[in-house]
Amino acid sequence: MPTGQNHIATTRLRTFTERLDRLSIGRLQPADLFDAWMFAEADATLAIAAWEAAPTEEKSDAYAAYVAALDRETAAAQLLARRLSLT
Repeated sequence: MPTGQNHIATTRLRTFTERLDRLSIGRLQPADLFDAWMFAEADATLAIAAWEAAPTEEKSDAYAAYVAALDRETAAAQLLARRLSLT
């Protein structure tokens, strides 16, 4: 396949994937996404408190748990923002 045709096929696939993604996200209820974000935020708050209170030998595991909780909170916030941008 010539390079130009490959670029067109890639662009069409990306456009289709983006439309499918928008349709999927559009089915999610903003209130549910807000709740998920708030639960993830509470989990991150508890995880940072556990990290601070952890004994020295458990600090690295507690920190890893905090980072994972923070990543989940960030993902939930980003998904809510993407959903709200559709309205």
